Amino acid sequence: MASFPSFQKIIQETQRTFLRFPLEILITITGTICAIYVTNETNRDTEELFTKIIMGCSLCLVLFLSITLYSLNDKKNSYIRFISSFISGALIFVFIFQFSERIKEFETYQFLSLNLALHLLVSFAAFINKKYDEGTFWEFNKQLFLRILTSTLYSIVIYAGLSFALLATHHLFNVDYYNEIYLDLFFVIFGIFNTVFFLSGIPETNNINVPLHLNYPIALKKFTQFVLIPLISIYFLILLSYEIKIIALFSLPVGWVSNLILVFAIFGILSLLLIHPIANDKGNVWMRTFHKWFYYLLVPLIGLLFWAILYRINLYGFTHERYYVLVLSIWLTILTVYFIFKKEPQIKFIPISMCLIAMLTILGPQSADSVSKRSQLNRFQDYITRQKSTLTIEEEKDLSSIVSFINKNYGIKELIPFSNKLALLTKKDKVPGDSQIMEALGYSYRGRYYNENDKKENFYYSHYNPDRMNIEKIQGYDLAFEISDNNNSNCENCLDVNGKKYSINYSKKDYGIELKINNDTIPLQINNFILQNKALLNDNHKKLTQTVTTKNYEIQLNYQSLDGENKDDKIILNWFSINVLLKMK
Repeated sequence: MASFPSFQKIIQETQRTFLRFPLEILITITGTICAIYVTNETNRDTEELFTKIIMGCSLCLVLFLSITLYSLNDKKNSYIRFISSFISGALIFVFIFQFSERIKEFETYQFLSLNLALHLLVSFAAFINKKYDEGTFWEFNKQLFLRILTSTLYSIVIYAGLSFALLATHHLFNVDYYNEIYLDLFFVIFGIFNTVFFLSGIPETNNINVPLHLNYPIALKKFTQFVLIPLISIYFLILLSYEIKIIALFSLPVGWVSNLILVFAIFGILSLLLIHPIANDKGNVWMRTFHKWFYYLLVPLIGLLFWAILYRINLYGFTHERYYVLVLSIWLTILTVYFIFKKEPQIKFIPISMCLIAMLTILGPQSADSVSKRSQLNRFQDYITRQKSTLTIEEEKDLSSIVSFINKNYGIKELIPFSNKLALLTKKDKVPGDSQIMEALGYSYRGRYYNENDKKENFYYSHYNPDRMNIEKIQGYDLAFEISDNNNSNCENCLDVNGKKYSINYSKKDYGIELKINNDTIPLQINNFILQNKALLNDNHKKLTQTVTTKNYEIQLNYQSLDGENKDDKIILNWFSINVLLKMK
């Protein structure tokens, strides 16, 4: 007969968890409160501040847990544990708050790398300065893994149940809730409840009365044996066949094959970890074969992986993405050599090695940011020192991608030392776009989708306002509204200006947009405007404004976003969003 825990037992278990992990729970509550607050915040400066606090809390949670597991296992003094946590937590927040106001792409990679390293640290922190036992290590991490799945399942069910309860009371009893209640409930359940529930199930590694013993679940064996390993085997055959094909045809590997190999390798290693305790049992022939030969079979795929990524690095230099692919390739190589040649390999080598490599990618001259920035600046310098008056289409595309990478991540200040023309440009515009930089250098900007053969060029424009709040001044105009693919294009008698009713609707035409105000039809020649301002379409800092004047109206179009194609000087709009200011004459 099923038994349910009493309310008193739940309270006792929560208290026990809080006494065991006080800092982890406090930092979780802090992060959750900040997440709830930031959803109602409209000031962008405050929003960015709280976003960084949330990021810091998420890192501190995992770091504090690692310190606690190490301290409890080694029976360290509680004062040392708390002081270590406070000092390391302060360093985490210093690291996060040195990020840009608007967090850049490379800073996101730094955050994710540190997050990964700290999560991996949790897996072996309790076993530092402790006699290593393979079975205990595997059992500890198995329980962590299953606890993550269980806490996630509980959180989903509780959130769904409470959300439907709120929805039911709203519709049945006309109870009104504030708009963000469902999002706030999500933060509380997945922030506080999920974390506390997970922490309550973390096994103790220093409890003599209840020692950790290897307990292999049969369901895990069947899932790995009959689902995971067969799928991995299929992917291996596909990748091996592809490698044979490119060798036979003397062709080059496609770029995304690197990602496929990495996914295959990571899931293969996960499968090995899941079957590790029973891999050598006599009754598990298929598992024993997989466990014995996996790393040997990985060797040709690692060769293909290096071939693919080094070829692209040789052509286009390092970016953050290529750097991480190369680093993972090196890690897989180290792992493969270790497990092939080590007589008695230990599975803790996997998280420890990955943790150390992840830490090395964050800061220093060998980090992803330093290597990628140095590589692209060297390539930019190479183009500038050539002093060629004209470049081929492919060279302009390549230089455009370099300019875009540097400008997006570091700003034009990094390019100024290589060209005096850019110093003059910044005197006119402190935050120039990619196309302006290319024009200042004397070349044309070629976007990544530019294709000379079909003479079709995709364009994308999305206005970025650095002044934080999007406030439009409408002085001198009677009304403002937005036209876009998302909005309803019909507004019948919805406006009353000086006692007169107005109907407004619009539709897409070959020339752009047809705007109708009552019986007046106003053609908005958007396509011609785009053709005349092609150079600005790749510059999201520049505000695109068009003025249309008729006998009865004066209209100002403020472009927010545009997406489409330019084929033989014929514009095809796929998406648009325009703020319209209208003045009645």
